[in-house]
Amino acid sequence: MNKTLEQFQTDMILAAKKGFPILLSGSIIFLLFTFLPFVLPLKPVCLIWILGMSAIFPFGLVLCKMMNVHLLSTDNPLSVLGGMIAAAQAFFIPVFILVYRHMPEYLPFTIGLLGGSHFLPYMWIYRSKAYLFITLGNCSSALVLGGYFVEQAFTLVPLATSIVHAIGILLIFKELKTDAV
Repeated sequence: MNKTLEQFQTDMILAAKKGFPILLSGSIIFLLFTFLPFVLPLKPVCLIWILGMSAIFPFGLVLCKMMNVHLLSTDNPLSVLGGMIAAAQAFFIPVFILVYRHMPEYLPFTIGLLGGSHFLPYMWIYRSKAYLFITLGNCSSALVLGGYFVEQAFTLVPLATSIVHAIGILLIFKELKTDAV
């Protein structure tokens, strides 16, 4: 029997728990980024941001394993699509490097907007309004805090991102509880 799109979505939602461990990973890493400017100069902080972003997904997979969440499923095409959406962020790295070289103070703005925008398709994949909140929360906080409070952006943007992710996780838990009823 062939599965429908809705069945693939339901399977993905149940197995992956709407991907919340990846958000938890991002929340933890961005919270750590918040404190970097207090102990390091700007240039190393920027490099840690660029390289540290690549730790979010693997750390999220470790959290998935610990929590018995099955994010990656080769038999569900939506899992493959989700992976492709996540992997597309790798193409942002040259942009981050360019910003680092020419306007490093705008790195939180750039990472916040580009990183935040990539969550929008997960709203459809997981049938989740929480991902709309995460997208709008990340992008608007990066725009305002990273664009207008540039001197404090390396502390304000990651703190806001961490908080937005944490709220998004709570919203996802609420959705999962409602879906189970």
